[in-house]
Amino acid sequence: MQQTDTPLSTFELEKWIDDYSKALLDRAYYLLSDKEDAKDVVHEVFLSAYKSKGSFQGKSSPLTWLTSILHHKIADIYKKRYNGNTQLFSVDHFFDKHGEWIETDVADPWEQDDYAVSALLNNADFYQVLNECLERLPRQWLMVVNKCYLQEQKAAEICRELNLSTANYWKLLQRSRLQLRKCIDIHWFKI
Repeated sequence: MQQTDTPLSTFELEKWIDDYSKALLDRAYYLLSDKEDAKDVVHEVFLSAYKSKGSFQGKSSPLTWLTSILHHKIADIYKKRYNGNTQLFSVDHFFDKHGEWIETDVADPWEQDDYAVSALLNNADFYQVLNECLERLPRQWLMVVNKCYLQEQKAAEICRELNLSTANYWKLLQRSRLQLRKCIDIHWFKI
């Protein structure tokens, strides 16, 4: 397929919507964790594709091209959310006035029993608690956790995308881990 300066025809767009909407929605929901945001961004992807068909050179499949547009749109969403949220979040409740741990068990490792870990990983109820705990994280922290652990991006790439210093990135990850640990302890292990 050669590069053209004409937008997608209505027929082509409808075919792409039929063929690729589900895959794009699934990916968007995985990355954004919000169904309405996922629908909105996929809608924007098809609008962008319609307007910029001339930039599609046919060197990849339409789905690959649309997924690339999707990832750029989601990166823009993360940047807007991160840069627009100037509220500072505190982890002071974990430390006393001297900077020591208030609850020493927060810093202690969980017992590691391979059978128990395997059982957790196969437990739908645990995943529900984990997702609820993730949703309770501040939006900035959640973006870092998603990119690091779910998307398996490198620290340098995350710092660049979210405009973070390396030190801030590691602080956000550590704070996220603390919050997740506390939430999981309360809502799973201590029920």
